[in-house]
Amino acid sequence: MTPGQRRSKASTTSEQVGEPRSLRERLGGERQPRHATPLEPFGFVEIFRTLYAIGLSVLCLLTLGGAVAMLLAWQQEDSSGGLLTSQLDRLWDLFELLAEIERVVAFATLAFAVVWIFVATLNLKRATGKGLNPVVAAASLLVGVGMVWVVGDQIVSDADDNLTRAGGIALQAVFLIIPLLALERVATAAEAKHQSVRFSFVLAVAYLAVLESLGALSTIDRTTDIPGWGRAGANLVIAVLVQALGALAANEAGRAIEDATRNRYDIRHRFGESLLATI
Repeated sequence: MTPGQRRSKASTTSEQVGEPRSLRERLGGERQPRHATPLEPFGFVEIFRTLYAIGLSVLCLLTLGGAVAMLLAWQQEDSSGGLLTSQLDRLWDLFELLAEIERVVAFATLAFAVVWIFVATLNLKRATGKGLNPVVAAASLLVGVGMVWVVGDQIVSDADDNLTRAGGIALQAVFLIIPLLALERVATAAEAKHQSVRFSFVLAVAYLAVLESLGALSTIDRTTDIPGWGRAGANLVIAVLVQALGALAANEAGRAIEDATRNRYDIRHRFGESLLATI
């Protein structure tokens, strides 16, 4: 056998066996074709991003309404020396209504965000052929939020000292890393900017700290009176600011991933994967 025939046989054997797959490829599921034909992303993904952005905005408005009610109660207490029983009853009825609406809107917003992550990841898989799993990416948000709720209910709410409360908040921040890593992977595959995704995580942790330490609309218990209505109103104003910044960051993170996915599809569709590989 000549040297040329040996090289040809070795090349054929290598193509039949294939290159060894990396650990990430084996864990990520079925290996995608290297030159898969790009498919156009679904345009309705923007609808779900708009819906969860609207939901976050409504949560801000509800908290702002609670803050205004608290500050008005504080002003009334300072001017007249206290609130009448009928005024307190109406105030707490308003708070209970706002808190109930907040819970419904929060669950709806979470559902919209989960669907958006699923469709955005699916779009990325269609546009680039990369083996990202939309179900895993979407489930990461549910797992993270669910564990945050469990820690808040079992540890933070029953904490008798500040150290235990701080440890619980830190544990909640750790569980929030789960959806952060999933979105980071999506952003990396789409070659999108990561700043807005990471800023959303920072603001989510900040809101948790405000929620668990200072209190928010859904955590204020109905009592006959609150010592320091003004301080409670100021705490709600802080929560509003964090919520507003978080809504802007989350919307920008979603837009960045969508735009990057569309850009990747346009490039592959126009120039082809072989040209990109050559470049």
